[in-house]
Amino acid sequence: MSKFDVNSIGNNLIKVNGNIIFKLQDVLNKNNITRYKLSRMTNIRYDTICNYCKGNVTLINVEYLKIFCNMLNCNIEDIIEYKE
Repeated sequence: MSKFDVNSIGNNLIKVNGNIIFKLQDVLNKNNITRYKLSRMTNIRYDTICNYCKGNVTLINVEYLKIFCNMLNCNIEDIIEYKE
């Protein structure tokens, strides 16, 4: 069986099994940094950071991920993960 579900969604998009797991809150906890403090350090809206922490993100902003990695001294896989 293929990794891809052949059923189209919308404009010829295919459905892929698996999940994107956001682990930003884990990295913040490990570094003893609050969401509010990260917001102040990065000038990224608090609500946006909360969405990344809770996994309520539909479009991923690559610049934000670069900023998180830089400010938290971590790798992208520390923040986001794909699981089948």
